[in-house]
Amino acid sequence: MKEQNKDVKYWLEKARKEKFAIGAFNAANIETFKAIVGAARKLLAPVIIEASHGEVGFVGGENLVDLVENAREELGLPIFTNLDHAPTVEDALAGIDQGFKMIHFNGSKLSFGENMEKTREVVRVAHKKEATVEAEIDAIVGTSTIHRGTVEEEQKKGNYTDPEEAALFVEKTGIDILAAFVGNVHGVYSTSPKLDIERLKEIGELSDVFLSLHGGSGIEVDQVKKAIKAGIVKVNVNSEMRIAYRKTLEEVLKKNKEVAIYKIMPEVIKTVQEVVEKKIKLFGSNEKV
Repeated sequence: MKEQNKDVKYWLEKARKEKFAIGAFNAANIETFKAIVGAARKLLAPVIIEASHGEVGFVGGENLVDLVENAREELGLPIFTNLDHAPTVEDALAGIDQGFKMIHFNGSKLSFGENMEKTREVVRVAHKKEATVEAEIDAIVGTSTIHRGTVEEEQKKGNYTDPEEAALFVEKTGIDILAAFVGNVHGVYSTSPKLDIERLKEIGELSDVFLSLHGGSGIEVDQVKKAIKAGIVKVNVNSEMRIAYRKTLEEVLKKNKEVAIYKIMPEVIKTVQEVVEKKIKLFGSNEKV
């Protein structure tokens, strides 16, 4: 079987062995979807196209899954779908029914025991449908936007993931991917986060699980590279794409009086695609297909 036809576990394992990471990029509409696919095609890279609970409500889960499947078949590229941060078991199970091959259940606001129980329920159903499950124990703080404060102020709001607790959680739930909090935050701040790389290494050493890094927009290049070297195989990116989209659209609208939306969107798509391409090269996933 050709590599591009293999499942996401194959690609995550390949990333772990070869020390690169697969970019997980949020698609909130057709323009961001086209930007992600365009970057994957140009750079011959595996990508994960994901949508948050809110984005699924806007786009439609089945619609996004169908778009990805169409692109995967047409281009022969390993493009996967991820339901990002499903807040409840019901939402996670709905994502499985909609066809998502990757499910991120976020039970981090629950007690450790309840989170473990509910995650195990999602895993049981997902694995029957050959879907992977990502989970988090400690909430990854912040939101995918521009923040005025420092990242250090935001980091203090969260609890860093304990490696031994993570190992127990992985063992008892059977999850495939762990989203650990090691200083990474959602959003872009006036300062950049310094990651606890040693903690990340210890989590990887104690748990046989793929490691995911959220908050890929605001992390400096050297920190991302160190995280990948320490075992990260999936990096989530959203804020930089959103910022590029809005900024470019505002500029286009100022100079272009066109009312046919599809005629003014190519420049927006191009700018967002440039963000995706930059991240793919940083993660080392280009030329892997």
